[in-house]
Amino acid sequence: MGKSLFSKLMVSYLVITLVTLAAVGIAMSQLFANYFYFSKERELKRKGQEMARFIAGYLEKDQSQRFDSMLYTLGIFLDARLTAINREALEQGYYGMRITPQMWLTAEEAGQVLEGKIVSKRGFNPRHGQAMLTVVVPVQANSEVAGALILSSPISDLAATVNAVRLLILYAAAAAVVLSVLLGFWLSRSISRPLSQMSAVTREMARGNFRQRVEVTSDDEVGRLAEDFNYLAASLDQTVSALSHEKGKIENILANMTEGVLAVDGRGQVILANGAISRTLKVDPAELLGRPVSELSCCPGLAGLFSAVAGSGEPRSAEFEMDGGRTFVLAHLAPLREAGGSYGAVGVLQDITELRKLELLRRDFVANVSHELRTPLTSIQGFLEALMDGTIGESQARERYLKVIHQETLRLNRLINELLDLAQIESGKVRWEINPIDVPSLVGRVILKLKPQIERHQITVVPEMPEGLPLMLGNEDRIEQVLTNLLENAVRYSPPGSTVTVRAAGREGKITVEVADRGPGIPPEDLPHIWERFHRVEKSRSRSLGGTGLGLAIVRQIIEAHGGQVDVQSEAGQGSVFSFTLAAAPGES
Repeated sequence: MGKSLFSKLMVSYLVITLVTLAAVGIAMSQLFANYFYFSKERELKRKGQEMARFIAGYLEKDQSQRFDSMLYTLGIFLDARLTAINREALEQGYYGMRITPQMWLTAEEAGQVLEGKIVSKRGFNPRHGQAMLTVVVPVQANSEVAGALILSSPISDLAATVNAVRLLILYAAAAAVVLSVLLGFWLSRSISRPLSQMSAVTREMARGNFRQRVEVTSDDEVGRLAEDFNYLAASLDQTVSALSHEKGKIENILANMTEGVLAVDGRGQVILANGAISRTLKVDPAELLGRPVSELSCCPGLAGLFSAVAGSGEPRSAEFEMDGGRTFVLAHLAPLREAGGSYGAVGVLQDITELRKLELLRRDFVANVSHELRTPLTSIQGFLEALMDGTIGESQARERYLKVIHQETLRLNRLINELLDLAQIESGKVRWEINPIDVPSLVGRVILKLKPQIERHQITVVPEMPEGLPLMLGNEDRIEQVLTNLLENAVRYSPPGSTVTVRAAGREGKITVEVADRGPGIPPEDLPHIWERFHRVEKSRSRSLGGTGLGLAIVRQIIEAHGGQVDVQSEAGQGSVFSFTLAAAPGES
């Protein structure tokens, strides 16, 4: 409290008031005392001069014997003690001799009286035993100082009057002190309270609360300071809110970016890492902050690229391999600039592994399509050239060659149609009419359609359809295409004399259709890729059997376009089970 502005102002006001009142009180007290004493002294001088002239008349008439009784009587009326001394006593006093008790003047004062001057003094009078105001008036007779008239008046009454005045001044000063304390309290409070509020608001602003305001209670400088402080707080609130909004936008952008963002300072320490960096570099962003970027062992060369960009101030890009070539990262780096130059670098790290895979798939697709087209075209070209050259003369051989050309043409047509179907389905632009499908009837129709092929391969197809099977919801033509592709593959890869089973079952509002064969099966390493385009387990055997490598890819696209699922279970040498699941028609489950 002793160090507060309020207490300092109060003490200052109180000290100034007390010092001022003490100085004024002492001055006024002394002024009043001097005034009373000087008034009494003037009165005694005036009366003494009148008495001296009166006495001088008596001395000139040689009637000095009547002085004592007359002086006593005049002293009663003048309220003073009158004493007359002759010139001889003055001269004795001048030479330092104290002949009479009445004579208590100093030699200097006696000399002044002899010169005709009036002498006055105030102090203790030994003769009367109290403080007295004494006036010595010279009495001149016959043009010389014949003696002196001493008028002595007690000053006790004057002292009482002066003390009363001093007491009155003390009471007035006490009242003034009380009023000054109240006024000082109000003034100190009016100044210190807004400043205390400003201090409290400043502490709140330091904690991030910019909505506190100072109460404006006056129109003076303190009030204007409070208004300016409130304006400053409002401006800071708007500025900080705008900065927080911008910071929030940047944080949201960084948090929702699919690319990783990494920033380092001039010393190579990480100062920013967004959440996507964990997917890109497989590291925790919180562990990266404050660490040197050179500690990122998962991506060798990245630290050198950051150092080069920060040093040169020029943006650069580079591609890095991770996980032994299984992951690819493309980094675009730019310098962080300020007025004096660059102070670090920021990089956007993009995981391009999927792009690389898509590029590889594109190349494989082009190669596969080229190969699938080149094989039948080569056969067609060779047989046509032989026929055109006339090297084949027999009609039987010519007919056999034409049959091969026709088969290869059908194969090309089938490949192109399947490619077009697959492209159309993958584009997502097809709109199929969805209707309830009777699965047993559909299975019977597909088996009947493939009967020539089934008989040619000496395969037995057994449908296992439960009674009361719900209707399946889908496009009947496309589901027939799916079932045809699955059953055709099962017949193609099953050994002669074996059995292919087609099952259907309904459960929880869905219907699952399975096609099980007794073929060579699928190795485990090929199962994840079995639904990809042009993927074959045994490429030479598949081509000899007439497959295009697109059937299962078309099956998956059709079923997924219906919102269903495909599945395969297989063991090498034990056969395979291909299945698809679609929703049952409403009210049928």
